[in-house]
Amino acid sequence: MKYFKLIFCFFILVFAAHFSMAQTTDSISTIDSTFSYASIHYKGAATIEIDEQIFSGQFNLVNIIDSFLYMQLNVGIEAGRILLTPDNILFINKLQKNYYDGDYTFLEQLIDVDIDFYTLQAIFNNFPITLPEELLLSYERNELSFFNTLILEHEYYPIKLKLEIKKVTFNEIPKVSATVPKNFTAIRFWEED
Repeated sequence: MKYFKLIFCFFILVFAAHFSMAQTTDSISTIDSTFSYASIHYKGAATIEIDEQIFSGQFNLVNIIDSFLYMQLNVGIEAGRILLTPDNILFINKLQKNYYDGDYTFLEQLIDVDIDFYTLQAIFNNFPITLPEELLLSYERNELSFFNTLILEHEYYPIKLKLEIKKVTFNEIPKVSATVPKNFTAIRFWEED
């Protein structure tokens, strides 16, 4: 696929101990800015624009704060899933039956941006953050601090990710699975020495 590397990068940009009683809302704007949580689960619509081509689908994103980010993307069928931990990325491409399992080094080399788990977690939770200059991040929101729409772009690549949140659940973890099927092949971004 011509745009596989760019889609993969934004799929990533796209992707706790004890939990209190779950809270759910269909409107993120109703959340008090002082509300704290140990986990968050988003459902919504994702749009990726690459060189004026538009790809859209539905996504689920689960974040256990400081533990993992999990994202699943569906485009009529499941396109893929990704599990990000502070040290590792596991990306499973269901459409092309391949996967990547490794650290963040390849991502930094691929898009020439210093990015890690905590940066991605901050983006998806609207935590205070200083992003690399190459990444342009904006939120559409109502009066309170949480966002309804997240837009992420790269300054030098013709690519844009837009996530429109339809539902959010706090402090309740849905089942997630990131097991690589046996017949999938490993993705090699460069030749290893």
